[in-house]
Amino acid sequence: MVSLEWYRTFKAVYKHKNYSRAAEELFISQPAVSNQIGMLEATIGHKLFTRKSKGVEPTENAKFLNNLIIDALDKLDAVEAFYSKRVAKEAQVFTLGLSPHIYQSLFSGKLTQIGQHISFRFEESSDKLFELVNERKLDYAIIDKTFNTFDTVASTLLNTPLTLVAHPEIPIDELTPLIQENNLTDIEKWMENQTWLSHIPNNRYIKLFWLHCFEKRRPRIMTNFTIPNEYLMLEELTKVPGVAITLQHNAQSFIEQGKIKQLWTPANTHFFNFYLIAHKKRQEHFEVLTHILKPVSEL
Repeated sequence: MVSLEWYRTFKAVYKHKNYSRAAEELFISQPAVSNQIGMLEATIGHKLFTRKSKGVEPTENAKFLNNLIIDALDKLDAVEAFYSKRVAKEAQVFTLGLSPHIYQSLFSGKLTQIGQHISFRFEESSDKLFELVNERKLDYAIIDKTFNTFDTVASTLLNTPLTLVAHPEIPIDELTPLIQENNLTDIEKWMENQTWLSHIPNNRYIKLFWLHCFEKRRPRIMTNFTIPNEYLMLEELTKVPGVAITLQHNAQSFIEQGKIKQLWTPANTHFFNFYLIAHKKRQEHFEVLTHILKPVSEL
């Protein structure tokens, strides 16, 4: 049986008309070239090259064989080159920017599905993240607002409400009937008397919750503990008897495990949309990321 490598060696010798140059192109030794040509000649039963003072000369049989195989070998080389280029491209590190507060809920346990060549960058501001993608300093970003632009593409990853959560041992006997009666005045008073944890120094989530649920711009509460990472803040809430306003998607795993309890998600609470964005010239992984990061219920 003829080896494909014998044909490759034949092609190199035919091109260079020299065993040494063929060996250099193929990164093998000259004796290996001679040996493979000898085995090819023995298999097909014809002499392919005659030695000259400065190389070799192809015989008529070699010219005939070259015409038969050259197109097939060129196509095979093109396929291998394309595949190698694609593999190298997929192996390149790509960058993704996002707020540290949603990293845990979106990426925990999913890194190997995405690949082994991703570099994360944490930024709080969606405006800053968009700017970095638009300037092609980041390949992708996850942001909580949309921008009108011709240079980027976007896909909605998730839609999640703000919700009131608490340490599992916080007594809620007084709160539960107030929620059932939709007694907003007394619900607000109950909330004002709690110990508050937050991950945002300016209490953005608390202000939005109050605005949508109580139609008030200024909550009459003061945050007792500000921990500048939503996941770490929720972890701390499992140990501290307090309450917090958080994204339900980020708190869901804590709620399901009984580490914290969900107290109230009003019908008119504020909802956040999160979008995956990419520059139009850098979206090789866009569909894969969208599929992996969207909740199963939305796929």
